[in-house]
Amino acid sequence: MAYGQSGHLAINFQDSFGTSNADSAHFVPLISESIAETVNQITEENMYARLAESPLREGTHEIGGDIRTEAHPIALGALLKASLGAVSTTPQDSAFLHEFLPVGSDWDDFAALPPMTLDIHRDAGSAFLYYDVLGSALALEIAHGNLLAASLSVVGGRFAQKGPGTPGFHAGKPWGWEVVSASYDGAGIADLRQISLTFDNQLASQFTLSAENVPRRIKREGPQTVQVEGTILFVDQTLFQEFRAQSEKRLLLTFAGETIAQSYQNLLTLDFPRLRFSEFAPQMAGPGQVEVGFRARGVFDTASGYALRVTLTNTQASY
Repeated sequence: MAYGQSGHLAINFQDSFGTSNADSAHFVPLISESIAETVNQITEENMYARLAESPLREGTHEIGGDIRTEAHPIALGALLKASLGAVSTTPQDSAFLHEFLPVGSDWDDFAALPPMTLDIHRDAGSAFLYYDVLGSALALEIAHGNLLAASLSVVGGRFAQKGPGTPGFHAGKPWGWEVVSASYDGAGIADLRQISLTFDNQLASQFTLSAENVPRRIKREGPQTVQVEGTILFVDQTLFQEFRAQSEKRLLLTFAGETIAQSYQNLLTLDFPRLRFSEFAPQMAGPGQVEVGFRARGVFDTASGYALRVTLTNTQASY
């Protein structure tokens, strides 16, 4: 009998679309995964003088699903690279500062983002290799009393199998709610209850008339989008007035973790240079404190050249 707790998942970035790679593993501690191959079915429309349905034929093969984890300071970098696409690294003594930005062009003619091989062992028989898989969307969420959660949605790809490997997990702790600080337009926000970010590449598999039933390309169906949602205690009307004015100002979220080298910490920052509220509606729902649910979008900033910038400081030398 297989146990989920005995399995493991690794993300490997490929050198080229069409060729799997299981030799550059970033092991991700899991809450859950739902990666699966779907074989679409084609039903013949011809009739054969019977009431039963006509024969079935094999259609296209697609791979998709989600990887859910409590964001580990090193493993999170693999999810950020998979979804944002561009990363640059600067050494800082024994630590490394990684800057992740949404890419401004496709990775190559076949893949919009760096293709991955997902090496998944489910504690039964051979490991599952899902390759030519791309990170379509990334979600990050933190709520009071909880750890930072991350979810990567993927699309692809191709399938193979191999012998199970041996997982290797890095030391380090996920970030909790108590290490988060936030500011809007340079002023601290102390009354957030929950906040989430969703970065969506809007990817889709493209099939062509060829000898294969797997995606020929994985490309974009729409623009990159940055969505922010959350709840905040209604202490004053500052953010409500920003919503009414439809302002676009900087939101910064910082997660300060454990010390890793000299004075450096496992540090995560989310930078939205222009955040625009689309919903901010204070309402009384009972005798207790008034909470406000809000929605906002990260708007592309022409001065900085991005709508979202993520920096991650840890002990990983490269992604």
